[in-house]
Amino acid sequence: MDSRIVLRMSLGIALALGVVSCGSDGEFDPNESARTRSIREKVQADMEADRLKRFAPRIAHATESAAASPSASRITVVEGAVEAVAEVSNATPFEIGEKLYGSNCSSCHGASGGSDGPLAATLVPKPSQHNDGEYMNVLSNDYLFKVIKEGGASVGKSGMMAPWGTSLSDDEIWGLVEFVRSLATPAYEAPSA
Repeated sequence: MDSRIVLRMSLGIALALGVVSCGSDGEFDPNESARTRSIREKVQADMEADRLKRFAPRIAHATESAAASPSASRITVVEGAVEAVAEVSNATPFEIGEKLYGSNCSSCHGASGGSDGPLAATLVPKPSQHNDGEYMNVLSNDYLFKVIKEGGASVGKSGMMAPWGTSLSDDEIWGLVEFVRSLATPAYEAPSA
């Protein structure tokens, strides 16, 4: 098959499975301001774009696996997809977290976790300062995981902290937790077992 056909089939499968949907049911607070709504819509659009980028290698990997099956028809894998899958699979959780933080978190929390991202000035309350070790180091990894996966409201914090559990896997979220830990000053010291 032509690689363009394979790509179209893969995207069609992804759309049919709903893996590219942002997970939002379209509901929002009718009392939210226009500024808040625009920020929420920007975050959702960014999540959608990032999700599409992340699922492309996964779809390519699934296509490659199907091609390797003894009962499969001849399938040409989209050029470069195999390399992208290998690059993702060789990354450490920290490296994955670092990349995800840069693309998903830094717009609010800032590149170094100082709550100074480009959207931070428009948010009330301000995003958490991930570089504030006195605040961050007392929080458990499970707490950070829950905030990232289920959003700020799940732990009684701001609902402006979006839930990422619909667009990030648990492994990706654990990678984010690991990276966020690296931003704290004083440095985070894991509790001894």
